[in-house]
Amino acid sequence: MLDLVFGLNTRLGRLHFFLATLVLAVVMTGICFTVAMSVLRNVNPANVRPEDLLKRWGMIAAIGFFAISTVTLYSMRFRDIGWDPVCVVPAWIALMLVDYVVALKFPHLAMGQEHTGTIVGGIANLVLTLALLFWPGRERYS
Repeated sequence: MLDLVFGLNTRLGRLHFFLATLVLAVVMTGICFTVAMSVLRNVNPANVRPEDLLKRWGMIAAIGFFAISTVTLYSMRFRDIGWDPVCVVPAWIALMLVDYVVALKFPHLAMGQEHTGTIVGGIANLVLTLALLFWPGRERYS
């Protein structure tokens, strides 16, 4: 049972990954809406800043839940493809952090004024996302 919850040695096919991603998006939308409404119920909406939402324990818990769920889904899908998630997921995170730092230090390389990433990071994200969605999984051996 814990293998399925935490993605330990579990594989996830393309269709199941796509559907699980959609369900996670719907659940997270509901959670974020609920947390935002609880904040807005107690204060004047004209005085609310985005920083106020991030200081609430409900939003912090939602961010943690989303991060764990996303990494678990990615790990299960990478394992189904045949890649080692212990290597791929940290490398992907490291690439995005390096991309963020490069975009901050060299703003002329960023995709725009409002973006905190470069075109290289965007293409890498696109390629890995397409691989997760369309790369066929390996055959299952018993």
